[in-house]
Amino acid sequence: MLLLYQVVLLLALSSVAVSQLAGNIDSAIKLCEDSTIATCDQCIKAHPDCAWCAATQTGVSLKRCQHKSKLNCPTPAEMPSGSVNRTKNTPLSVPNLNQNQSAAVQLQPQEIRIKLRKGESKKFNVTFRKVEDYPVDLYYLMDLSFSMHDDLQVLQGLGATLAQDIKNNVTSNIKMGFGTFVDKVMMPFASTVPQQLKNPCAKNQQNTQCAPPFGFKHQQNISSELENFKNSVKNTTISGNIDSPEGGFDALMQIAVCSNEIGWRPQATHLVVVTTDASFHMALDGKLAAILEANDMQCHLQKGYNEELPNDIVYSKSRELDYPSIGQLRSAFQANKIQPIFAVTKEVRSLYDGLSQLIPNSFVGELAADSGNIITIIKTAYNQLKEKLEMTLGDNKPPEIDISYRVFCPNSSTWKDNGDLSCDQIKIGSEVFYEFTVTATDCPTSSSNQPVIFTSNSLQEDVKIYFDFLCSCDCSQTRIPQSSNCSTNGTLVCGICECDPTHEGATCQCLRDSVVQSVVDKCRKTNLNSDLCEGHGKCECGNCLCNDGYFGTHCECSNNGCPSSDNKVCGGPLQGTCYNCNNNPTCNCTNGWTESKIGTCTCHEDLCKVNSTDTSLCSGNGICECSRCVCNSTLWAGQYCDKCIDPKCKPPQEPCNTKISQCAACLNNAQQLRLDAAQSCKRECNGTNYYLDNTIPNCGQCTTDCHPKCSEIDTTKLPPTLCTQPQTDSPCTIKYQVVWSKSDNDYLLLVKHFNKDTDCPPPTNVLLIVLPIVIGIVVIGVIALIAWKIYQTIRDKREWVNFENEMKKSKWTKGQNPIFEKPFTRFENPTFHGN
Repeated sequence: MLLLYQVVLLLALSSVAVSQLAGNIDSAIKLCEDSTIATCDQCIKAHPDCAWCAATQTGVSLKRCQHKSKLNCPTPAEMPSGSVNRTKNTPLSVPNLNQNQSAAVQLQPQEIRIKLRKGESKKFNVTFRKVEDYPVDLYYLMDLSFSMHDDLQVLQGLGATLAQDIKNNVTSNIKMGFGTFVDKVMMPFASTVPQQLKNPCAKNQQNTQCAPPFGFKHQQNISSELENFKNSVKNTTISGNIDSPEGGFDALMQIAVCSNEIGWRPQATHLVVVTTDASFHMALDGKLAAILEANDMQCHLQKGYNEELPNDIVYSKSRELDYPSIGQLRSAFQANKIQPIFAVTKEVRSLYDGLSQLIPNSFVGELAADSGNIITIIKTAYNQLKEKLEMTLGDNKPPEIDISYRVFCPNSSTWKDNGDLSCDQIKIGSEVFYEFTVTATDCPTSSSNQPVIFTSNSLQEDVKIYFDFLCSCDCSQTRIPQSSNCSTNGTLVCGICECDPTHEGATCQCLRDSVVQSVVDKCRKTNLNSDLCEGHGKCECGNCLCNDGYFGTHCECSNNGCPSSDNKVCGGPLQGTCYNCNNNPTCNCTNGWTESKIGTCTCHEDLCKVNSTDTSLCSGNGICECSRCVCNSTLWAGQYCDKCIDPKCKPPQEPCNTKISQCAACLNNAQQLRLDAAQSCKRECNGTNYYLDNTIPNCGQCTTDCHPKCSEIDTTKLPPTLCTQPQTDSPCTIKYQVVWSKSDNDYLLLVKHFNKDTDCPPPTNVLLIVLPIVIGIVVIGVIALIAWKIYQTIRDKREWVNFENEMKKSKWTKGQNPIFEKPFTRFENPTFHGN
């Protein structure tokens, strides 16, 4: 799936690219064929793809300025093309450079000359390759103010090993120089008391002999004689001044600008190691000593200038020029490819960190209290600086040139675009690739041979880029006066005639009416500012000779520009022709075709008939509008308005009629017997759309949770009616409904599936018959028993009453009555005498 997506995306992008390319070519063709182009020089400036046909052939059919894709010239056309010529292209040095070899080459090419036409672009590459043991010039600059007394002793103690350790730990191909600085010998920077001018330590350090103060003293040229460096350091004496900030900026400026005096090699990395424990004076601090003249950034090293130091080379303008600014120092470092290494104590580390951010390719290291780690700082700084490459492009680019670039670093997997030309972690043998794209936006008004420099602050090498502009044709230099091709009345230049003042025309064959009035003006339709022959032809002695596809007195008419359909102008030649005059395009339709709304001849009444022999349009149910039927009511639809979409135009279909009931009965029976309804009821349901379901939807009263079929039923056109009919030989019923289908625009029969529980009368329940009978018998029996009991009770009661009456009538004596006997017997105790 992902692969398919990528293929589709690639095809889409390709189509877009092809479309853009086609659009660019069309635009270029218009530029090349601009009617205002009259000379070869104008032609090649119009677009880089324009060519000038300089053939001596004359005639209106020959186009002079042409696009290269449509080039048609009997002779080779004038089409100068840009080029990139590497005028100096010395191969890159091998990574393991030997000192005995010639100067290392790390940039290739070294010089490029580019020729460009206006609007033309060219690409070129520059390669950088890191080599081992690239030559290094190291100048050691030390602060000799008294606070550096201990550091000088350590440095002198290192003595013979210092230079060798730098060579062993930094690079073997090294040359070293040495210099020192204090400050301007003026108040308030240094004491001007005569005694302290000889020994600035005399006041507070009675037992210490210090050297006279100075601004900057150059003690040892850049040299491979490391013994000289050792002796210079050994013979150095500490000095002193008054204030804490020192004059290191004066020293750094002289080291940067005095290339010859210092001994910098042209093909070497230039390093300056500055050791100090104090801050620095900078521009405007000189006002404290009434020094008002700004630093001039010139070399002022002079021997014997300081009376106290007659044999030393010192900065001679120390008392006359102010300290340099940070910007001046930065500019001098960049111009002379110098990279400073500041080895400073912890107390001023933050100050020099800020300075390092303003000076490119600089390094700050923290110096130990006794400067014992100076070798480590130099080694760390050198390794860090040599692994970083930051290239810059000169700001003297011609204004008519646009330059874009990108860089591919060794530790990167992608190109970096404009704005950043730096790379880090560059090892020996690593290669950095730069790709440049240059475009000429215009032709220069003045010539300049100054190259654009591509270089780095850390490299002595550079790439010089020269630009040449192709703004004139070679044939412009060859002029043939009174040429026979110009009727001897003009000069032939690049195949065209430059006529003398009294003649005109393509071959100077026309005599001007006057020097002021030209017969050419007769070829202008409106005024003197309008195009000759409307830009669509050539003017010959006041008459327009039109190009192909144009006609009219001033070539103002064309058979192009009219509306088109399916890429056919006016519908095609069989349907109409284009007549476009004065930018008013009109299609003249033929063969029964008429204009559409967009003006093309694409409308015909025969297209509104079902058959060409029909006498009525749109089946009589609509009107024909440009080959399309527009139905005149909501009853009809279709291409020819021949399809009924409303019950009103259908044959009357009464609900519950005989044919519908026969189809419904057949479908119900087939479903009941589990038969194929479509086959079983083909005859009964012929021409009837039907649908079987478990229920008949009540779509007319439905608002929510409607039957799914309701969305297909239009109750407004045909209110649904529920129909029922008995089944043949069965007490069950058939239920169905006739509705109007939205999708089919026809009647639809909805038939309910047979369900004996709902469609048939319920069977007789025996229990409901027997149970009432049984219950009746039981109830009647109970009632009879109760009646009999009541009768017996009443009868027995009557008999008892009669019995009692009979007993009352009987007379019985005490003795005669056998049932009379007193219930008690009396006994007396003969011994009892009391109550």
